[in-house]
Amino acid sequence: MTVTGGIAVPTAALTWPTTTTSSLRVNVGCGPAEERVLLTGLHAVADIHCENCKTTLGWKYEQAFESSQKYKEGKYIIELNHMIKDNGWD
Repeated sequence: MTVTGGIAVPTAALTWPTTTTSSLRVNVGCGPAEERVLLTGLHAVADIHCENCKTTLGWKYEQAFESSQKYKEGKYIIELNHMIKDNGWD
């Protein structure tokens, strides 16, 4: 869960492949990294957005400043309230 504006928002963490093959196409862009104080401490994060509509979808952990949070580096958080259920997936 992430607290956004005082509201708890469920999130899903995932890591996208880091391949450079042209067969992999992702319609998600990444903005510049900035330092933010999150519930788990200070992190350098970059907002990620839909390349088509430019809606902010979540963020990518670029750097964690506490050793206990280093496992988050390179991971993505997608806020579930930006996900659209399609074709009956759960």
